[in-house]
Parts: sequence; C-alpha cells; structure tokens
Amino acid sequence: MPNIPFVSIIVPCYNEEKTIQHLLNGILAQTYPREKLEVVISDGMSTDSTLKAIESFQQSHADLQIRVVVNQAKTIPSGLNQAVRESRGEIIVRLDAHSMPIPEYVQRCVSALQFDKGTNVGGVWEIRPGSNTWIAESISLAAAHPLGVGD
Repeated sequence: MPNIPFVSIIVPCYNEEKTIQHLLNGILAQTYPREKLEVVISDGMSTDSTLKAIESFQQSHADLQIRVVVNQAKTIPSGLNQAVRESRGEIIVRLDAHSMPIPEYVQRCVSALQFDKGTNVGGVWEIRPGSNTWIAESISLAAAHPLGVGD
C-alpha cells in the first residue's frame, strides 16, 4: 500500500462492559499499521463498568490510540456523529461494541477504497450478543444473517 492513510475506527457504545475489551482486542489484532490508527469510542454515558474496562485496556496497550468522547444524547446516530467530529482520520471505519473484526478488516477496507476509488466499503465481522439471553442471541443471529446485512 503506497500511501498509508490515517484511519479512525469509531465505536458507539452504552453499557458494554461485557464486550468492549473483546472488540478492543480485535482492533489490537488488526494488521493495519498501529501508528496510522486511532479508536474513538463514543460512550452514551454508560452506567456499568464500560469506561473502567476501556481505561484498563488503555493502560495495558498504550501503543494503540484510544479516545473516549461523551455522547450525551445517548443515541447511536448522535454517538457516530460525535465520534466522526472528534476523529482525525482520512478514512473512517465504523465498528460496534458487539463486533469482532477479522484481523485484516481495516487493511482490506483501506485497500478496497484505494484500489476501486469507492466511497463506502465493508467486510466480514462477527456480531456477538450482549448477554446470554435468547433475545440477545436471536438479535445477534438476525444481524449476522445475509438478509440482516443486505447480502
């Protein structure tokens, strides 16, 4: 990849203490150069230990730029907009706190944008339920199904 653009991964979240570290580990495992990557987490004023989990992860992995911004509206669209405003990247990659991107996710998205000169690309990522209930499992399965993602 000749020109390596700076990428901002934006993540809206609210009460994701059970899943946020899993996502952050997935981001840490990305093959994209870490010095060209930042993570902007837009937190909807979580009332659980989400922020503590993020802070703990930051302390253990200082080489990954992670910033938390406050989403006072507590909605996903507002959180995404806030994260975009606060991001520094030439390219924005959106992930969810329940997702697990494959290690090449960011690299492939950037390559596809550069090669095809497209404006919007996506790829494979695993969606995990937020809790161990049949409703959460059902939503996770539906969201991961080809009909749920528009395939």
